[in-house]
Amino acid sequence: MPDIYLNVSVEGESVTHLLEQVEVEESDQRASLATLTFLDRALVLTDVLHEGLTVEIDLGRQDAHAPLFRGPVTSARLDLPYRGPATVLIEAIDALVALGLKPKTKRWWNTTLAGIINEVAVANGMRPGRISPRENPTFDERSQVRQVEETDLALLHRLAADYDCKVFIEHGRGPGQLSFVSTGDLLAASPVAEPLALNQNLLAFSAAFETFATGTEHRLVTTDPDTGARVELSQTLATAADASWTPDASRVAALGDAADVVVKLIAKGAPVRAKLADHWRTPERLVGAAARTSANRAGVLGDRARRLGQTATGVATGSVMLRPRNRVTVSGCGGRWSGDWYLATARHDVDVRARGYTTSFVARR
Repeated sequence: MPDIYLNVSVEGESVTHLLEQVEVEESDQRASLATLTFLDRALVLTDVLHEGLTVEIDLGRQDAHAPLFRGPVTSARLDLPYRGPATVLIEAIDALVALGLKPKTKRWWNTTLAGIINEVAVANGMRPGRISPRENPTFDERSQVRQVEETDLALLHRLAADYDCKVFIEHGRGPGQLSFVSTGDLLAASPVAEPLALNQNLLAFSAAFETFATGTEHRLVTTDPDTGARVELSQTLATAADASWTPDASRVAALGDAADVVVKLIAKGAPVRAKLADHWRTPERLVGAAARTSANRAGVLGDRARRLGQTATGVATGSVMLRPRNRVTVSGCGGRWSGDWYLATARHDVDVRARGYTTSFVARR
């Protein structure tokens, strides 16, 4: 890939020309991890590269690149093989790791959920980024958020679980931005501008449905405060639109004699697909709203990214646009598996010497 752009610096000094391999693993649930492999023929770098140094990675194409990673080195390893040159491997974790080092005890009140996130960001030397939970309650003295011998990172993950949000660092120029964004907003966002097409920029793809990976179907049972009548509200998992896939007509025609059978199966399967969730055997989650106090977050629906129980893995030509928490459009993989997916993890692999760059990913929906 001759047009690859890569700039890796340690403490602001470019070390790109010393590198053999770069890997950056990103997840929508965890801090990002960068692994850098250096040749060290003179046994010098093993004494120079050590824990605590700040690594920055800017990656992409010559015409489209962006800061991908910034964080401190947390591990260093020397490998002296029987034959061949020595290598030094260092690992770095992004700025989220700093939030998980020191437990604290604190009471949060006279503030909002967004206010807590803002204050945590500033206290840890970060800029507040996208802070957009779908609910932004105000905590007063009676409904405090208590942080008892808990790190800031553990607090943020607890609040993210309660309010169905994702916690992550966004890198740009200057300090990292701490973001706290509703999962629903991430799933509703438009897919990235670079779709993945099989046999073009999508090199490999594997997708599957798993019954036990689907979300439970939620049913809310409560009482009308004016009439006392029982009220039920349900949230279905699969709609007719989710199950409206059919094979491409030109592919069916290419089957020759088998096309007639396939056309009949498509027609007979349509009513089954329309009631797809009936065959998933997923239990209902019965929520009694009237019995909950305002402080009980049990009614939150949880992470919506696995609604249909579909998971896919794939490898694409390298792209900095393939990042966790983004959505991407996949085409050429049949009617059921093509479409928009939510990216849960991404791993950027750069072979510096061979000028190769690929991005492998796990996607859900």
